[in-house]
Order: sequence, then structure tokens, then C-alpha cells
Amino acid sequence: MERDGFAVLPRLMSGERLDAARSHADELLRGVGWSDNDFDGRRTRRVYSLLGRLGAFEPLLTHPDVHALVAARLGEVYQFGMLFLTAVDPGQGGQVPHFDAGVYPLPRDLEAGTNVIWALDDFTAGNGATVVAPGSHRWPAGRRPQPDELVPVVMPAGSALVYSGRLWHAAGHNRGDRTRRALICEHILPWLRPADNHLLATGLDGLRRLTPRLRRLAGLAPAGEYLGLIGGQDPERWLQSNV
Repeated sequence: MERDGFAVLPRLMSGERLDAARSHADELLRGVGWSDNDFDGRRTRRVYSLLGRLGAFEPLLTHPDVHALVAARLGEVYQFGMLFLTAVDPGQGGQVPHFDAGVYPLPRDLEAGTNVIWALDDFTAGNGATVVAPGSHRWPAGRRPQPDELVPVVMPAGSALVYSGRLWHAAGHNRGDRTRRALICEHILPWLRPADNHLLATGLDGLRRLTPRLRRLAGLAPAGEYLGLIGGQDPERWLQSNV
């Protein structure tokens, strides 16, 4: 992570757990159309607002190995940023390279997010595996990767790609004949506004059905002594006392 800006944790999920995650992905993707813009992918399907319908995805979002890496970089208190399921269908071209923290007007040397891509299918050079520019998390502002600096992250299904929010990367070109599915979860500093408004999307009743840990990752955890309170108290206490 320090040297390259990313690390692959291979085969964290297998067997029945992987099969369940794939089946749940297929259920969520049923009837979903392709995105309507070039960046998201005109032959790519995306499903957002997942916290109210996590199902078999829950073990992925709380996997201890992933969160050990995230906490080492962001601290013990952080929150979900963007969270979505993606399906890169055959014929989808390569995405425009970007770095996720680029949405925030922050210095390039600040680690504002540490993110994970869960491979629900094998990631190969031919089926649209994520491409990364190793070491680009330490590049100065304004430098962009050249095509020969981007390499595919090849990993078996059930693996997790954990990477810096400063790392230049992109979804690859799916030249194969099968869809490449993944679950993408951003983790950001607790005082930043997340790309997805998880609290509103999930709703009070939905939040109460989540575990306390997931609620805090959804943004319920205070970001500091005076940041993120409700009526001067921890939102978790407020949620439980206002049923």
C-alpha cells in the first residue's frame, strides 16, 4: 500500500459465501439498464443504495482484513463513501482514468479515502479488470497516467483490491464474452461529505435494521467531539431512544 498505492488480498471469499454474493448480485442487477454516460459506462450496469438490501454482501463490507488496512490509513473512525454494485458487460470500453479523492478540493498528499473493489468474478486482462498506475498516489497534482503506465489488476473471484483514494485507476476494456461483476466500497474520513447520502437512502427504519457497526460506517458515527451530533448526543443513542 505504501509503495504502490494498492494491495490485492486474494481469495478472501470462496465457496458458499462467494456463490451467495454472486446470486445476490444477479438479483439486484435484474432489470437494471446500462448507464447513460461515458464515465459510468454505456455498457455497464450499476446498482446504488445498497445498505437497505445488503443480503449476502454484508460479510464483504465488514471483512476484518480489509478494515485493518483501512483503519491503518484513515484511523479508527471513518465512513462509507460511494457504495455500489457494478457489472461491466462485454463490449464496454476502458473507463477514463481518475482518482476517487479527486472529487474533494484537498491536497494531493492527504489520504482522504481508502477503497476496495471486491471481485465477484475473475478479473483478467481481457474482461475489463481494473487498471492501475502503481505509485501514482504519490504523484504531484496535474500529472496524469500515460497508457503504458496502466496495468490490469488480475485476481481470482473472491479477492479484494484495496487502494488509495489518490491512486489513478480505471475500469478496463471488456473484450470477453462474459460480464465482469464487482462490489465497490469507498471508505472516507468521517468529516467529509460522502458521494452517496447513505442516511437518507437507507432511512431510519433501515438504519435500525443494520448492525451498530454498519450504522456507524453509514455515517452515524460522530466525526469528532462536536461534529455529527444530534441534540448534543451520539446519533446512535438518539436513534435508539427515538423509536
